[in-house]
Amino acid sequence: MRSPGVRRPWRGLILLAILACTGCTWLPNEFNLSPLYRQRLDKDGNLLELDVLWPLIHIEKDPVDQDLDIRLRPFVRRLEISEDENWIAGYDAVEYQYLAPLGLYRRDGEQTRSRFFPLWSYTDRIGSDGLRETDWYALFPLFWGGTREDGEEDYFGFFPFYADLPNFLIQERITYILFPLYTRTKKSGRTGHHILWPLGGWGVRDETGEVLWARALPFFSRTDHTETTHTTILWPFISWGVTNKSGPDPVHRWLIWPFFGRTESESGRAWGWTFLNPFFQYLEIEGRRKKLDLFWPIFRYEEDLSESSPVYQWWVWPLVARTVTNDQWAWNFLWPLIWWQEYDDPEGLQQQRWFLPFYWTVNRDGVDESTDDFDHVWPVYHRDVVTYPDGTEEGEWSLLSPFPYRDSTARGISEAYDWLWTLARRRWRGDDDRFELFAHLYSSRTRGDHVQKSVPFLFNYEDDGEDRVLRLFQFIPIPLGPSASKSNDPASDPAAAEQATNPSEDSE
Repeated sequence: MRSPGVRRPWRGLILLAILACTGCTWLPNEFNLSPLYRQRLDKDGNLLELDVLWPLIHIEKDPVDQDLDIRLRPFVRRLEISEDENWIAGYDAVEYQYLAPLGLYRRDGEQTRSRFFPLWSYTDRIGSDGLRETDWYALFPLFWGGTREDGEEDYFGFFPFYADLPNFLIQERITYILFPLYTRTKKSGRTGHHILWPLGGWGVRDETGEVLWARALPFFSRTDHTETTHTTILWPFISWGVTNKSGPDPVHRWLIWPFFGRTESESGRAWGWTFLNPFFQYLEIEGRRKKLDLFWPIFRYEEDLSESSPVYQWWVWPLVARTVTNDQWAWNFLWPLIWWQEYDDPEGLQQQRWFLPFYWTVNRDGVDESTDDFDHVWPVYHRDVVTYPDGTEEGEWSLLSPFPYRDSTARGISEAYDWLWTLARRRWRGDDDRFELFAHLYSSRTRGDHVQKSVPFLFNYEDDGEDRVLRLFQFIPIPLGPSASKSNDPASDPAAAEQATNPSEDSE
């Protein structure tokens, strides 16, 4: 499960990269015979980009972070990452992606992960308590297991015969034998015993042994907690119960489904009814909440004035809907096609506008004064730009752009497959700006005052900040004189420099 030899298949490919970059230093820094071979080196001869038998082999190195990216598309990708902020900052990481998004192997200073869904998954990490723990599964969802170094955790599962799993789904622990014949759940000091889940079972409070719920569906079920009692007979046809039992105004409910139901508090301040449930419903808590459903889900009106979670919502489905809460507001038209939403969360203010399936945009203003702007005209074009608090900018745009996901949901997919559909792309980060057409039919990159451009077999161009050279057919050099940036520098022209230092009377 640890995949100890995972690096061995890469030795040949890494060696190929080294030979291509060092053995061909006699080639120009910008050299393009795509799709056979293409290389781009910086002015010091260090690797920036390399393609061999495009799109099969692609290698690139980030000139800022020095991260190395090697791809054997679409099969596998290898990343060497320095201080990856998305994982554990301060530790170097190595990552392999296999047939993204199915396969992954990654290790850094505190964690090792390996998976190839649905065949296996393995994680070895340092937990929040400082102890090393492992978790794995094989042939999902058949085999599960894990351990912790202090021996307090050692679990195993073989679905559906037996399992004893911690922190599974929403439970602290789940144990089953011949699922769904018998299942035991534990959460917040309560234990549930389920027979032929979800039809039968009972639950108890661990400290007192008090029975909290019992059911034998569809014949009978009863829940009896501190604040709530609920009973059903011949579920779902007959039910009744009480909520807020220990409060000043308990609320009683009963329902003969689907014909009629009634809700009323002892003081009468809260009351409601349902008819042909769920099509017609009304609930009111005096001075705090109102909710009305007519021909559900066609029409709803809801207003909740509680201090903790106020809500104002109405809709005429599928034509129009409106929702307002403490931290968001939203409009929806012709559900689910048109959305306009705004969220205010701890990370900042985010706005989303969706006109599905053809256009959507997401804008975020971070509390750290960063911004994130994303626009997608599907399947033609997308643009994604992040501006950091120091004013530096990172972004890209692409044409075409049929893949609808981004960020973590698209991790590795673009790098493995976008050569199939990308006609043109531009990517930039600070003063590093690059552009390319399909199969590198035209490619350019600017890094500060260093400019490189090329068209396969026809020409390449390089401006290294000192001189400009055009090479016909990739080899025949034609000097074009001093760099454009140098020619604009008065210091590069003595006469101009003297004129700037000692202006003549006429110039005065």
